[in-house]
Amino acid sequence: MSADRQSAHQAKRVRLGERTMLACIGCKQKKLKCDGQTPKCQNCARSGRDCLVEDPATGLHRPRDYLKSLESRVAYLESLLQQTRPEVALDHLGGQEGANNNHDAGFQQQEARSDHRALHIPSGTSEYPTFDQISPGVVKDAEDEHIDDLSTEVALLCLSAAGREPHYFGPSCAVSFSRIVSTTMGLPKRTGSSQHSSTWPEVHDPEVQRTVSVSFPSRTLAATLSQAYFKNIHPQYPFLHKPTFIAWEDSCTRANLAGDVITAGDLPLFFVLMVYAIGSLALGPAHRDSAGAYYSMALEHQGSVLDLDGLESIQSILCCAVYSVRSPIGVSLWKISGMAIRHCIELGYHRNVARYRKLTDPLAAEISTRCFWVAYDLDRVAAFNLGRPVGIADNAIDVELPLDLEDEHITKGGLLKDPRSLPNSPPTYMTGAIHVVKLRRLWSKFSDNLYPTTKEPSMLHSTARKLLARDLRRELEEWYAAIPEPVNHSGSHPLSVFASKAWFQLAYDHSILLLYRHFITLPIPLGEEESVEKAFEECAHRSREMCLLYRRLYQSSTIQFTWGSLHILFVGGLTYLYCLWKSNRVRAIARRSDVINTCMACNTVLVIIAERWSQATTYRDTFETLSEKTIDMICNEGERGINAGHSNTAFNENSFNAAEPAVSQDWIMGLDDMAIPHESEWFVQELLQGMKDFQQPDMSFDDLATFTG
Repeated sequence: MSADRQSAHQAKRVRLGERTMLACIGCKQKKLKCDGQTPKCQNCARSGRDCLVEDPATGLHRPRDYLKSLESRVAYLESLLQQTRPEVALDHLGGQEGANNNHDAGFQQQEARSDHRALHIPSGTSEYPTFDQISPGVVKDAEDEHIDDLSTEVALLCLSAAGREPHYFGPSCAVSFSRIVSTTMGLPKRTGSSQHSSTWPEVHDPEVQRTVSVSFPSRTLAATLSQAYFKNIHPQYPFLHKPTFIAWEDSCTRANLAGDVITAGDLPLFFVLMVYAIGSLALGPAHRDSAGAYYSMALEHQGSVLDLDGLESIQSILCCAVYSVRSPIGVSLWKISGMAIRHCIELGYHRNVARYRKLTDPLAAEISTRCFWVAYDLDRVAAFNLGRPVGIADNAIDVELPLDLEDEHITKGGLLKDPRSLPNSPPTYMTGAIHVVKLRRLWSKFSDNLYPTTKEPSMLHSTARKLLARDLRRELEEWYAAIPEPVNHSGSHPLSVFASKAWFQLAYDHSILLLYRHFITLPIPLGEEESVEKAFEECAHRSREMCLLYRRLYQSSTIQFTWGSLHILFVGGLTYLYCLWKSNRVRAIARRSDVINTCMACNTVLVIIAERWSQATTYRDTFETLSEKTIDMICNEGERGINAGHSNTAFNENSFNAAEPAVSQDWIMGLDDMAIPHESEWFVQELLQGMKDFQQPDMSFDDLATFTG
């Protein structure tokens, strides 16, 4: 042994006794002696409950081997990263050997907890992806060397809109479009060797680690929460039966008044607490802490509901999905909507009721149908936003659409009233949801025909593309013409804009962007310059309309946001900027005042969202920087856009930098001060895997100049 090692050995403090083991939560509650064994103490192993200990630093409940399993998993992932991206694989413990040695340990720890239900983890425990969300088999080819800041932001927003899981993104995803936007606007590219590239982010959202103790609400508060849910959430996701819920709520209230709410049973308690949690979210940020507490309480009862393996199990999964849609935190919408759709398929809910479920009573038949279509809606939104395959193909579905009938008129014995069937009849609370399902089915056609994952979209014959887009636009116009009248909300102020004229207008505008995005991002075929310029004009018009309409809607303090609305607004704003940078005609007809007003509208809404959701600040800052750059470009080109002398000149990096090098350099340097989420720096390559077949991954301005019509 060397002198240095002897000295180090002698300097080490001698431990005087064994480390004191923390007693688990279960043993503390039952006042039992805990033996501290890993992964479960004997008491928890005998009773079959999860063995959790309280983290002294955070107060959160964790498995006893939580830190060790995290270290093993990180070391294993670093070893994988070392094989594919050695320039960014910075071993956080300083040695690759240790990572390799921990390879098997990571899987052993994961298998030891494989019996834990993923949905039992309270939403406040962590915002990071769980281990099973990280696929070691998904790696990125080494030739994709550079990732820009804008792609990073949109990638992270797509994750947030779908539950934040770092997996595959396909061609319909907005990350693909943002990659072209950033190249067009000359955003700086970032190499994989960032100083942050080997670290996970800190949790900046204070709601994640804040714990609130709540009791079962009073009758008055309970009525407020359930009313907020059924007036604002239920019309969009009608998978519960209101009369059945009222019976559950009465049962829980009676049990609570008797002094022991647990006697109401797991089934009523789960759904009542979940409705209170989601209703709290609908009421606004002031109720978010209570929402998280109700949500955590509800999850304690979900195991028994899932064990039923029937209709109620699917309803419980959909409750968690809707909570994630409305909350800044929660489980992965992509994963949980997939669970719901697969469970529906397993029980045959995707098949025609009259043919395959004749013996089912009318109430169960209708609620199961509604559950399937709500799961379908969530699945299509998550799949399209992430560019991933859908959970079930449309040609495998023959179940009827839900009945356009209020809950009160549907019983086990039959229907108490005929469903709405005429377009001019007064709408019900189901009318809007049914019309949304029709739009999602149209989105499926967009995805299948315009964003194929197995072949190059640019290889499609231009005539065929035009005919296909024309037919899809005609179907979209038919859907738009059939938008139902909104339900009368007299006597109450809505907390959601769903099913309003404005909501459907935004859905229509966003659908047009989805329809034409592939036209404005692919090379222009010979002879198609005019049609592509028209697509640019249409996209610019619709995206501008979206920004202005969002500002008008969300300046009201009562309207709450979802990750989906943030996603649509941000991508709409990007589309508007992209059209200005790429299309000579759009620049020529754009008034400077209109450009400024549109950018300010989008910025205003992002500021409002960021005030309520701290996670949205990066998107606010990103769009503010990009819009300032765009306004500067428009102002330098004159009051009405590009002058005639430049109308036929390819807009490239060299000409831009030559015209205003100081402004460009200041802008690029300013991006370094933006608070870009660090976790996207190292895994963004994997987020973009699968897109290089849709577009060239390393486009230069010279390449993009050939796209300009």
